Amino acid sequence: MLAGALMVAVSGAQAAFSATELAMMEADAWRARMGFHLLSIRGDNPEDRDALRQLLDDGERRVVKLKGQAEGEEVAQARAFNQAWDDLSKRALDNPLASLGYADYGAMSEMNTTTLAVAKLAEEADSTDKGSYLNIAELSVSMQRLASEYLALAAFPSAGMPTGTGLPPMDFALEAKAIDDQLENLKRHYASDTQASEVLAFVDQRWVFVRNTIPRMNENDANKVPYLFYRYASQVAEHIEELVAP
Repeated sequence: MLAGALMVAVSGAQAAFSATELAMMEADAWRARMGFHLLSIRGDNPEDRDALRQLLDDGERRVVKLKGQAEGEEVAQARAFNQAWDDLSKRALDNPLASLGYADYGAMSEMNTTTLAVAKLAEEADSTDKGSYLNIAELSVSMQRLASEYLALAAFPSAGMPTGTGLPPMDFALEAKAIDDQLENLKRHYASDTQASEVLAFVDQRWVFVRNTIPRMNENDANKVPYLFYRYASQVAEHIEELVAP
């Protein structure tokens, strides 16, 4: 319901952000969901909570920038982003499984729906400015979305995206293969771009470490490495952020 209401508010509006900046905002939404579930996995570790709060604060600064650039119909879009990010932030920092030790399905469901609300706003915003390295930013979105689902299921079997959304379970093998293909295509495309190639080489290195744990994620007895995945996915996002920053 929240996502639908937000999309009505921004229908037909032109984004003040470039498409690349919007993609990075979407990636950050998935990272926030990942951070929410890391709190469950590591017992509400203070360092993890601080890192999540910093990520959410950075996202808020993006929204403030968006509001400052908004004109005309863009104002409604900026307000929608502001509300969506505020809802996401409040939920991400309030995890009953981490702080109280019980599985709150309402909290897990709301974490899913608030993440999707930001993602849909970013994906459906009409931006005429593509920005720099949009296709690499889109790779980050793919990786952060997969990583967030990986951590969700590692934290609790019923915390995946189907909870509260009606979406089908993620096919990890299929998603991983799509990332493989994205990465190979990007490496060829940017072969003559030294800066982009260095970032993609780093992404490839980190991806190799976690890639083999992914195909069996749908199996309850599969060996999971959530903290390693969190660290490497976060490092990938940060390197891509530095590359694409306007």
